[in-house]
Amino acid sequence: MKRRLRSSFKADEGLVACLNATYCGENFKRCKLGHPNHIEQPFLDDDDDVVVDQVALLRDWKTNDLLRKKKLILVLDLDQTLIEARAIKRLTSEENYLLGQDCTSRSGGKGSLFKLEVEPLLLVKLRPFVKEFLKAANDMFEMYIYTRACRVYALKVACLLDRDGDYFLSRIITRDERPGCDKKCLDEVLGHENVVLIVDDNRNMWPKHQANLINIQKYEYFASSFWRARDDRYKSLAEKKIDESETNGPLARILDVLQRIHELFFHPKLEVDLARRDARLALKLIRLKVLGGCVLFFSELISGPPEESYIWGMAEELGAMCCGELGPAVTHVVTVDIETEEAQWAEQKKKFLVHPTWIQAAYHSFQREPEGNFPVDTF
Repeated sequence: MKRRLRSSFKADEGLVACLNATYCGENFKRCKLGHPNHIEQPFLDDDDDVVVDQVALLRDWKTNDLLRKKKLILVLDLDQTLIEARAIKRLTSEENYLLGQDCTSRSGGKGSLFKLEVEPLLLVKLRPFVKEFLKAANDMFEMYIYTRACRVYALKVACLLDRDGDYFLSRIITRDERPGCDKKCLDEVLGHENVVLIVDDNRNMWPKHQANLINIQKYEYFASSFWRARDDRYKSLAEKKIDESETNGPLARILDVLQRIHELFFHPKLEVDLARRDARLALKLIRLKVLGGCVLFFSELISGPPEESYIWGMAEELGAMCCGELGPAVTHVVTVDIETEEAQWAEQKKKFLVHPTWIQAAYHSFQREPEGNFPVDTF
């Protein structure tokens, strides 16, 4: 069944009011971007020792140009975000059946499996819904690929995703452009940070740009040695001959979020000029509604004080209130150990008892997942 893409989204009036209040607040100050028509050529000052930054001028011009077109910027990771690739020689015995399927080495193939002519020979699996995602996102964003892979590999994968060159053009950033850097940043992205959103499965790659980041669930189609070492019963999606949902999978949900941010950013009721609006703020407010009204008590986690864990931080970003004491207001007890006194209290008081992965799932999907899908005793 084909998913009907949202053609128009009535932005939450409450969020619009919150954005207006924040933009008008004394603590929200941003220099207004110059109009592109007013940007002059680079020049030297009277002392010939100050050069106007040409990149900054170009970034100003590009940002204004995109805003006039009602577009923002979207930076996309490749591996385990849009695709997964596996060396053919590393396929498990239960995955070798894939080699007999209709896979091609040409970008024009209509399927989702491709052989990539690199060394070693790779099998590339496109994430379900990725082509629909890119087509819809292209109407709202100027898109970049940003990968820690090499440029040759990135260009070949980009051809699988964008065979006609409609989406990325030369906007492909790889490790070859940033030798010696093991993290990602927005230095090579031509636009101001307030109009940039990032979709990446690895949040640790963006230490300086967490506010721009939409952390998508990893796409793990092929067998993972990490999970196999922890669970003898583990089987990959490929081994089980299933895949993520086309209509309600991670990419479809992230597209909904991107559409919502775009609608909020360009909402006609916002009482501030375009240059001072901030996509990061819209993302933050949308995220805060996910677990709004939930009061979480953290019991036994894997290590360290709960308030210092990244799970606690995730919960707060989602709008939950986190506390260190049990009481009537608590709605959820979060723990990895069902034998704790706090877990038993939750069962007695008929509170939700969930594993920390419930918070991670909500963070990735931007919705409150059914608590019953995350029982403590099954992890």
